Amino acid sequence: MLAKVQIEINSRRYAIGCDEGQEDHVLRLARYFDEHVKRLAGSVGQIGDQRLFLMGALIVSDELNELKIRLDRAEAEVARLTDMRANIQQANQDPAAIAALDQATIRLEALARKFEQA
Repeated sequence: MLAKVQIEINSRRYAIGCDEGQEDHVLRLARYFDEHVKRLAGSVGQIGDQRLFLMGALIVSDELNELKIRLDRAEAEVARLTDMRANIQQANQDPAAIAALDQATIRLEALARKFEQA
């Protein structure tokens, strides 16, 4: 079922449809985007909603791209540490080193999950 949400971007109200139960999420996204548009309007002036929205979308896309790059790096590091841990366990090495790698892997996996949620 569809729900409607009233959002405000650049001091203008818009009715937006969304899935029922997603209203709060859509409102948060709108506030986040509105912050970018307001900052842009403050620096370049009121150059029209279409241009401000386009510039805002590009900035948000750039942020998303940067987060994806960071997530890819974190996932690669998790994979590297997981492989390293497996190699150490196979070689039956120092248990302290294995524990340290386990902790590093846990921290990196948590960081990767955080980036996935952003």
